Formats: sequence, structure tokens, C-alpha cells
Amino acid sequence: MSVREISSSSSVMVYPFFRCVVLFFLLIIFPVSPADARMLEGRVVGVRDGDTIELLDAVRERHVIRLAHIDTPEKAQPYGGKAKQYVSSLIFGKAVRIEVTDRDRYGRLIGVVYIGGTNVNLQLVRQGYAWWYREYSRDVSYGRSELDAFERRSGLWADSRPVPPWEWRRKKRAAS
Repeated sequence: MSVREISSSSSVMVYPFFRCVVLFFLLIIFPVSPADARMLEGRVVGVRDGDTIELLDAVRERHVIRLAHIDTPEKAQPYGGKAKQYVSSLIFGKAVRIEVTDRDRYGRLIGVVYIGGTNVNLQLVRQGYAWWYREYSRDVSYGRSELDAFERRSGLWADSRPVPPWEWRRKKRAAS
């Protein structure tokens, strides 16, 4: 083996080591925040309303999660309490996975909640406890589920004229 062959083979071995060291220091300097993580797992320890929950992860850190793609009636609206009860019956005290999609202006993580293989967000729309939040979602499966719930007159669709929560909030702000 010539000197040239030895020097080129050792540089090949040093390069992956150097990359690992650089990656290690980058992770220390720029840690990944929960919003950057794609999946979060934990136990649901609180249900604030139909579309906001509290999660306790494995290191006992508390996260507030706003359910993506949907908007449920406000607490003071018809079906607001029922939406909260339904979410509680599905996930309160249970281990769930959250597919984190973003963070909202209030600092809450936005995500899709799964229990087993069930998409809880979509289940709320299917059962008529939530609207598809078209302004913030392009996932048409929520629109199809909303139409199906409407046609079956399920949940809030049993009401002759349900008011979407975004309209209810706008009217409430205008009145105050």
C-alpha cells in the first residue's frame, strides 16, 4: 500500500466522524422544539373544550394541543358541551399520538390526535360535533365527513340552523 492510498483511505474514515461531531454540536446549539417534532406521544390530562386538549408527555411536560382541521362549537353554544363530553369520552386519561402540524398565535401546538388507528379530529366531524375548518385546512376528507354528518342530521346538524363557531365568535366580538 502506497502513502497516497493510506492517506486517502484515512481521510475517508475521518470524514464520517467529522460529520457526526458537527451534527452533534448543531443539535446542542439548535435543539429541536416540540413544534418541530412530527409526532408527540402522551396521556390526555385535560379537555378544555371540544377542540383543545392538554397532554402530558413521557418527561412529564404539559402541552396544550389545538385539534387541526376542525372547529367545535364554543362552550356557550349549542353542542359546545356535548362536543367536549364526546372528546373526553374518547381520549381523556388515555395514551394518544399527536401528529403536530404547526403552532398557533397563542403558542398552542396544532395537531391531529390519534388513539390507536382512529383519527379523533375526523371522528368529531363524522359524529357531528365539529365543523371542517376550511379557512385553515385543505384536507377534503373533513369536508366529506361533514357532508355525511349533515345528511344524517348527526350531532349539531340536528339543529335546524347551526351557527359555525367562527361566526358566533365574530358576532360576540361585534356585540361587545
